[in-house]
Amino acid sequence: MFDAVEIGRRISRLRKEKDMTQPALADVMGVSFQAVSNWERGASMPDIGKLPELAQALGVSVDELLGGGRGGELIRSVIDGSEESFVKSERITLTEAGEAAPLLKPRQVTRIVKAIEEEKEQSESSDGTQEAGAKQQDRIDLESLIAIAPFLEEDYLDELATRLATTVGLGRLAALAPFISEETLAKLARASLANGGTLGELSSIAPFLDESDLGKIAQKVVESGGSLGELAAIAPFLDESDLGKIALSCVEAGGSVSQITAILPFLSEKDIDKIVNTALKQGQKMGELTSLFPFLSSKTLRALVEDALKRNDTSSLTKISKFL
Repeated sequence: MFDAVEIGRRISRLRKEKDMTQPALADVMGVSFQAVSNWERGASMPDIGKLPELAQALGVSVDELLGGGRGGELIRSVIDGSEESFVKSERITLTEAGEAAPLLKPRQVTRIVKAIEEEKEQSESSDGTQEAGAKQQDRIDLESLIAIAPFLEEDYLDELATRLATTVGLGRLAALAPFISEETLAKLARASLANGGTLGELSSIAPFLDESDLGKIAQKVVESGGSLGELAAIAPFLDESDLGKIALSCVEAGGSVSQITAILPFLSEKDIDKIVNTALKQGQKMGELTSLFPFLSSKTLRALVEDALKRNDTSSLTKISKFL
């Protein structure tokens, strides 16, 4: 990847060799004095459209301005509009494309990566190394894709992530999650769980999923026989209201209150009160609710005390009184 600080030093050195001031270079480039100052300090990089003009003003080629190397040649091909043919003829790798990506627009980076894919496909076909219609995901290296992901168009990254998900798994795609659309992430999450994936794996992308989608996924897991305890892995990212409804529905269906212990810190006091009252009406014993006492409201605790007094349940009274 291009080093903005090193390029800035090069711009500064070349400007001084031309005996130009920063304001003078700014005038030639049609930018502000602050822009030139930011370039030379490495705080920002010149726009790719300005590179030919900047190189000419400083008396060097674009390649020399960028420090040479394949990345610089790739940038020059983008400026010339010949990047697709350059990528194929020079067999540019995804890593090399990643070096140039910070200077390019998402559309340009996407075009380059697509050209890399096409070149690999043509090469594999001509070499006979893979059959026609070979797996597309084999042409993309995950680690290199992670490095270039912030610079790709979202639709294309969604496509690549969907291809890779079947072979690398949801957990390894977590590094791409901030750049993948919420819609695609939800589809990948549902597909993973349908194919035997775990909520533990889902937790790695949960922070980037839409709360509504995550709530539906959690509900589906429980309805399919999963326990509330399993939800602990994604509970911090679920909407509190959704989690409360799921927990209450489990208890209403006859589930033991003890199974919600793992998600208690993520439930609202109001929902925990409802769960306890529902459990008591269904005949669950007070002793089974002990783990919930620290999370109950004072109103519910007092109601439990009154109930224990009526039943002369001294053991429960002792446990409840600690939290009043």
